[in-house]
Amino acid sequence: MKKDLDYYMSLPYAIEVVPIPDSQGGGYTAQLPQLGRFAFVGDGETIEEAISDLEYFKRERFVAYLKDGIEIPEPKPETVQRNIRYLE
Repeated sequence: MKKDLDYYMSLPYAIEVVPIPDSQGGGYTAQLPQLGRFAFVGDGETIEEAISDLEYFKRERFVAYLKDGIEIPEPKPETVQRNIRYLE
């Protein structure tokens, strides 16, 4: 299988969703801890918006990584079974 952008975007990376305190504007952040909790992050008013924002930035970062020849780690087997985790 060719490991192109579509391949990496289809992989089931574990996502952590964390609420943003109201004192900091509220909403949620969505992160990919395996790829860098602070390198792959999205935010939004709702969980769905945060995940959508994360997917946008994940695509942009993967495009840059592939262009620059940077290796993209694949999900670890233990993260595949439970893909989205909500942290309070």
